[in-house]
Amino acid sequence: MSVEFQPIKRGLVLWLGAAIGACPQLGQAQGLLDIYQKAKSQDAQYQIARKSFNAALEKVPQARAALLPTANLTGNKSRQFGVASFSEAAYTDRDVQGMTWSVQVTQPLVRWANWVGYEQADAATRQAAEQLALAEQDLIVRVAQVYLDVLVSDQNTKVMQAQVQAMAEQLALAERTYAVGSGTITDVYEAKSKWALSQAQSVSATNELASKHAELEKILGESLPLVSIDLNKTLHNDLPGPATVQLDAWLAAAMQNPQVKVQQAALEVARMEVRKSQAAHLPTLDLVLSRNGNYSSGSLSSPADLSTQVYSNQAGLQLNVPLFSGGATQSKVRESLVLEEKAQDELTLTQRNVASQVRQAYAGVVNGQAQVAALQMAAEAGRNAVESNKIGFRIGTRINPDVLNAEQQLYATLRDLSKARMETTMQGLKLKAAAGALTQEDLATLDRLLEPTRP
Repeated sequence: MSVEFQPIKRGLVLWLGAAIGACPQLGQAQGLLDIYQKAKSQDAQYQIARKSFNAALEKVPQARAALLPTANLTGNKSRQFGVASFSEAAYTDRDVQGMTWSVQVTQPLVRWANWVGYEQADAATRQAAEQLALAEQDLIVRVAQVYLDVLVSDQNTKVMQAQVQAMAEQLALAERTYAVGSGTITDVYEAKSKWALSQAQSVSATNELASKHAELEKILGESLPLVSIDLNKTLHNDLPGPATVQLDAWLAAAMQNPQVKVQQAALEVARMEVRKSQAAHLPTLDLVLSRNGNYSSGSLSSPADLSTQVYSNQAGLQLNVPLFSGGATQSKVRESLVLEEKAQDELTLTQRNVASQVRQAYAGVVNGQAQVAALQMAAEAGRNAVESNKIGFRIGTRINPDVLNAEQQLYATLRDLSKARMETTMQGLKLKAAAGALTQEDLATLDRLLEPTRP
């Protein structure tokens, strides 16, 4: 009975081996912290945020420049050709050269809009700094998520391979008992069905592993091998969680989340824009200093070539009083007031979203820890059930489907256990991120908890 299935087995084994070989092999020293350090220099999304921050740093020097003196040098050199007749005499050729230059220094004295713009630039810089902090937290969460996804997928692949092996052994046992007359053909068909189903699940798990590796490669820009981790032997008693900190404390801390700080800075920028628009109604006063030079070799209209060279200095105050601009200034003020209200609404929405994230993550950690504990007991009971059913099958008190169902239930529980551990860990990281407290040290702590599998 087993001969007809041997070509199928060999084909599936070869396919699985090729598919697994296409994924980066685990077992080399590339842990979570190593991946994160690599991602900080390779992840395009994080680099965009860093470049935006570096560009935003230039807003303050640009705004400060509007408060400092400006100096301009202008010059002009000319040459005139022509003929001229004086007192009805014969025309003579005339060639006159001239040159002028001017140096002007302007120091703003009263320009309220410029001072407001300087404060606005400082607020915009703080906003960019918070956006970079938010991007770094997002990178930590994304790296941890995809890294743990790879580990879970790898764990599932190994569990499915173990299930295939177990189903194959049970199929062989059913065939032997049928051959000696102590089993039934129904047991054989049942075992074949379970074995084929486990093969399909193993193929699906392998595809999922390749997909998760592709997600990691998208962040890093290259494919890297990872340290082999058995999630069912680690993250056992040290799952990150809310500990003794109450939900209200987490919600209070969340108001310092970079998302909230970004919107707070955006609101401040909008308020400064209102003040700057209103300042357009105010007069401006500048101190103007200039030095001018003028040289001419003569004139086309004068028979005598008398050259002149004049230098002059000038100092004064320049007052500008806005009177009417066609209604543009009033319109700008109304626009900036509406944008300020919009920024206030965005801040309120962000605060509510962050509070919701904290509540969801807090509940995820608490419920996840309870789920992990329950699945651990279920896995232990499942192992005992498999052994008991195998013994019962050998002595005739259990039938083959009982053994197969117990084994499938055990492996399903092991898959759910590793997934629950990963999800609970991620909820713990997301809780700290929502509270604005997630740092690289949290990744280092998690990396120490993920103990590599010993060969």
